[in-house]
Amino acid sequence: MKLKKYLPLAFLFLLVLFCFAACGEKVDGMNYKAVEGGYAITGYTDKTSVTEITVPDEIEGLPVIRIDDFGICNAESLKKITIGKNVKELGGWALTNNQHLTEFVVDPENRYFTAVDGVLFTKDMTVLVAYPSGRGISFDQYGRAENAVEYAIPEGVQIIDTKAFYKCGHVNITSFPSTLTHICEKAFFKCYYREEFTKDHIVESGLTDFTLPEGVVAIEKDAFAYDELLTEVTLPSTLKEVGDFAFFNCKQMKKLTVNAKESDLTLGEKWQPTAKGKIIEDCEVVFAK
Repeated sequence: MKLKKYLPLAFLFLLVLFCFAACGEKVDGMNYKAVEGGYAITGYTDKTSVTEITVPDEIEGLPVIRIDDFGICNAESLKKITIGKNVKELGGWALTNNQHLTEFVVDPENRYFTAVDGVLFTKDMTVLVAYPSGRGISFDQYGRAENAVEYAIPEGVQIIDTKAFYKCGHVNITSFPSTLTHICEKAFFKCYYREEFTKDHIVESGLTDFTLPEGVVAIEKDAFAYDELLTEVTLPSTLKEVGDFAFFNCKQMKKLTVNAKESDLTLGEKWQPTAKGKIIEDCEVVFAK
């Protein structure tokens, strides 16, 4: 009978221990957990007093090798993220939606990643991993962007990684490299910014009309979704695949030229321009004959 009496207490104790273990430990505002080969950063607690953080080389003598999904994201205060020398893996959502972030810095000894002009790439510069949303932007006292910037993706880049320009509404891409082959899922998701300061003062910025170079073979799901400044886009003859909702809610689109035959393409669900999920009837979609 006494054993039965204490069983609920024992269960509660084990549950508390499990919760603490699941939450992991914390260093400099970053949660971490043990993984095979070292540690992974699993979360970050944003603080208005902190504008820079460094993912350490090691924790407790073991290398920090990974930043998991949502590891360092949704941080309004961060302006600079430094990545340690041992990080070799990044989750697809690892570094997203840090709206005031101006630069990435990577330890020069890191063999997997590098940063050029604040933009994060793989070490060989073939994959553009992440663009800092606030790069080159001035913000007013209310956190509103006061300007926009232009960016030319460097030659040699073959892949624009998943969510690389996620919610980068203050940047317009002036050129895509001739080496480009893949645009990954949500790569340019919601590259659109609109702020109504007053009824007579409305600011808009983001990705504008473009022509993708020959050599691009795949545009993945949601790649250009919610890019509301787009009106005319041209896709290359080398294209083989366009994923689901690739141009979802690009509601100002007037013309989409595809220099490939429709019969040669794998086209996802509602891949073409839509407005609130409905196909835009006034948008002309032209395929090669």
